[in-house]
Amino acid sequence: MSDLPSPHGEPAPFDARLFEPPPWVKERFGNAPPKPASSADSADDHFEDASEGDLGLEEIEGMTQFSTDELKKLLARAVTLKEQGNKHFLAKPRQLSMARDSYSAALDHLPDMPPRPAQVAPELSGIQEVTEEEADAINAENAREKDTVREDVEREIRECTKAVYGNLGAVYVAQEEWKQAVDACTSAIKMDPGYLKAVHRRAVANDKIGSWSSLSSALEDYNTLVTKLPPTSPQLREAKRALATLPGRIAAQQEKEKDEMLGKLKDLGNSLLGKFGLNTDMFKFDEQPGGGYNLRFEQG
Repeated sequence: MSDLPSPHGEPAPFDARLFEPPPWVKERFGNAPPKPASSADSADDHFEDASEGDLGLEEIEGMTQFSTDELKKLLARAVTLKEQGNKHFLAKPRQLSMARDSYSAALDHLPDMPPRPAQVAPELSGIQEVTEEEADAINAENAREKDTVREDVEREIRECTKAVYGNLGAVYVAQEEWKQAVDACTSAIKMDPGYLKAVHRRAVANDKIGSWSSLSSALEDYNTLVTKLPPTSPQLREAKRALATLPGRIAAQQEKEKDEMLGKLKDLGNSLLGKFGLNTDMFKFDEQPGGGYNLRFEQG
């Protein structure tokens, strides 16, 4: 499924009916509120299909209630909404609010399917005997016919979910909604830690937020990009420039936030001590040679 519609085509007219879940969903779940959608570069830099992942069938809470045919219908509706969002994003001029709404509606149609956690095989030493229960479980697994159709549908749902979150992050970056961009990109990265375009968008957004913690997060993401981006990537030079300046900015922001915090604490202390005719300037801290501080009182 392509995330790259032709930039020369006219955007599709807005059709509110596409945002309505199928009737059988309403009958099954009633009018439950929709799933929240996680709370300027060229289009080629911001949109891509999710890559194939080696993800098999798994029993996920909330997923077994859907049949394979129902999952196909939900996926088809989500893909339609995603492609509509792409057209809005690539329109001249961009229709960012409509693109955001289309991507959010696409996420409402995609069932929650978290990626399978990594399985770490235990280290074995010597010859290990298999219990009867384990042997029965192995035989049952080997005898079970794999539902490859459902596996493929679930894999496509994961890929679509990742791509929609990544595209939604691109919309938020274009709108300069930095916190929402971080949240959307983080959701995409949870589906695929190797989704480097989402890592790049999150780094840009955290850099723009500019707090001590966000700059530190941006530093981590830019380090990831420098390590994993191919030499021809246009984002590689940007990541290297950021790594050259971020350590100094982080140190300065840390000092600034520390001073702001101490100033607030001092104001609070003065408001309390003022009731007794005192203030924080009357209390001095002297550093001790062996470590620690000694508090002394000085009355002006």
